[in-house]
Amino acid sequence: MPLCITGMHRSGTSMIANILHKCGLDLGPAEDLLPANLGNPEGYWESLSFLRLNDAILKALGGSWNQPPLDASGWENGPALDRFRSQARKLAWGFQGREPWGWKDPRNCLTLPLWRSVVPDLKVLICVRNPLAVAESLRARDGVPFADTFDLWLTYNRRVLATAPPGERLVTHCESYFHDARAELRRVLARLDMRTTEERLEHARTRINSSLVHHRVTLDELVEAGASAEVVKCYLDLCEEAEPPPAQASGEEENRPAYLTEV
Repeated sequence: MPLCITGMHRSGTSMIANILHKCGLDLGPAEDLLPANLGNPEGYWESLSFLRLNDAILKALGGSWNQPPLDASGWENGPALDRFRSQARKLAWGFQGREPWGWKDPRNCLTLPLWRSVVPDLKVLICVRNPLAVAESLRARDGVPFADTFDLWLTYNRRVLATAPPGERLVTHCESYFHDARAELRRVLARLDMRTTEERLEHARTRINSSLVHHRVTLDELVEAGASAEVVKCYLDLCEEAEPPPAQASGEEENRPAYLTEV
């Protein structure tokens, strides 16, 4: 089972990749993983080989992670990208016999058409977080204005949703892991047909460090921050697809997470 873990930057992709790794997902050799730093002290759990290839693909298309290239239909089949398809196949072949395996990179939202063309049985896990929390995190780290982050958030999520059909994707909300990590992990693992032991699952749960989440906001605050109707609708659609645990969907406000707060 090859798995692509993606979602807008600062949306919990690193945390979720880490805990799935603890449950048995092979992310590749440790020496190939992007090292931790002040921006992500728990580590990125991101393969440098896949990251560099994604960056090269975006550059060849005239863009970058924060300036997405135009989304021309069929771009992944262009002859100019032959060498990148070859490199992508080589990276995937390197995991033969090591299932379940996968890689994490927010850039996958933009490059997924190429990856799906060379890994046809690829499953996609989309990590979602309130766009305002993402914007506050990116402003703190990189000084990116809210309006730019909202536009980028919408582009990333619209493109990954357009590329990954409903039957081949799974949406998970990062806040669910702070509410009931065990329930969300069980849901995700079951949907991915990924087996693990109770010991591994418990160890994975202990890797969730809520103290590292500095930006937790409500839907009301997202609207008040000037997010467009398109951003709000896309976010609500993703939240609905994320299927929160029953305690979150019950309407009990004391258990209701910020991302489900009514406008």
